[in-house]
Amino acid sequence: MLKVNKTRQMVAEFFVTENGEERLVKTTTVNTDKNAVSTVFETLHEPDLYSKHRKDMRKDEAALRQMRYAIEDAILDEQEAEEVSETD
Repeated sequence: MLKVNKTRQMVAEFFVTENGEERLVKTTTVNTDKNAVSTVFETLHEPDLYSKHRKDMRKDEAALRQMRYAIEDAILDEQEAEEVSETD
């Protein structure tokens, strides 16, 4: 018997350009399990740059959060579709 546990992972890297150089400020990893529950891990590489570019960083963080929610919703939709097909 085959059992498959679907999980999904996103790795987001937040960059800023400072003095003509692209700098990695923050890395966020989002793991979403088969129950559409996400675990978020963040590493702040450049706290001073994050503080300086906070407004732009927050826009990107919000976009990532929306992507996470879309993945969670897609997993729930898949589960619902599987439940419906099992009852037919």
